[in-house]
Amino acid sequence: MFVKPSIIAIIFSLFFVIYSNAQNPILNKEDKGFVYAADPAAEVFNDTVYVYCSRDVEDAVSYKTMKDYVVLESADLNTWINHGVVLKPREYSWANGQMNAPDVAYKGGWYYFYFPFDKTHIGVSKSKTPIGPWEEAVTEKITTIFDPTVFVDDDGQAYIYGNDHKVNIGEKGTHIMGAKLKDNMTELDGPWIRLSEETVSEAVHIFKRNEIYYFSARVGPVTKYWMADNPLPQYAELKGELAPNAPNAPNHTSAIEFKDEWYFFYHRGDVNEGSFHKRSACFDKMSFNKDGTIVPIKYTLGEK
Repeated sequence: MFVKPSIIAIIFSLFFVIYSNAQNPILNKEDKGFVYAADPAAEVFNDTVYVYCSRDVEDAVSYKTMKDYVVLESADLNTWINHGVVLKPREYSWANGQMNAPDVAYKGGWYYFYFPFDKTHIGVSKSKTPIGPWEEAVTEKITTIFDPTVFVDDDGQAYIYGNDHKVNIGEKGTHIMGAKLKDNMTELDGPWIRLSEETVSEAVHIFKRNEIYYFSARVGPVTKYWMADNPLPQYAELKGELAPNAPNAPNHTSAIEFKDEWYFFYHRGDVNEGSFHKRSACFDKMSFNKDGTIVPIKYTLGEK
């Protein structure tokens, strides 16, 4: 469904949009308006790719300085628009602390921006366009989970996922967790459900292809994936390694289908004079075997 951007959003973007033709990393240090864009949550809206990222500050030596969010946009995955910082949740009276990996979902004419504050408390902003301006959708946390990701199924039912790393939910250990969202997209519609037998570290993501639901998460240094025939399985089937350790960074990934091709987004800390705490978003093509399993990702640098 096409949503016409508001005049305010267009004016807003004119002030901050900066173009980049660089590939892997998407943004280069020499680009005007460069930011360290980490934890890429890629989404496709209106035949355009939007990558919602947390931001590492220039002098970061830990993740405690993560406080706002960046949007990157592309209509062809070659030329990128860097909208810069578009959301500053610390401006809300109720949001504070470390703000790591976000996600955005669309439903009922609104784009909903899910962000963690104080590491695990999940806040929500909303906008009529994919890039903002964003307004408060709630005035307090909607739930508590680590690394939230949101998925709207073909039937319109929305789900939120994450893992109970740093959160005491259900059984002992850290697992992939999922729950339904109500139609308002800001309340849980039932309890959190454990979806993996295996324990995971963090960075949960979900996507759907050919009626198969794919779940991924970082397990130690590598990213592994699971497959299931429904969005809240007990339990999804572990299939193996999806991607190796990201260079000099704990990986956080997402996957999208765009123009009949699949792409895998991630970040790395060994580029742009970066570090473990100064990461840059990247992406590579993704392919599948005939049985639906995923061909393990190989990271690349430079032009595609």
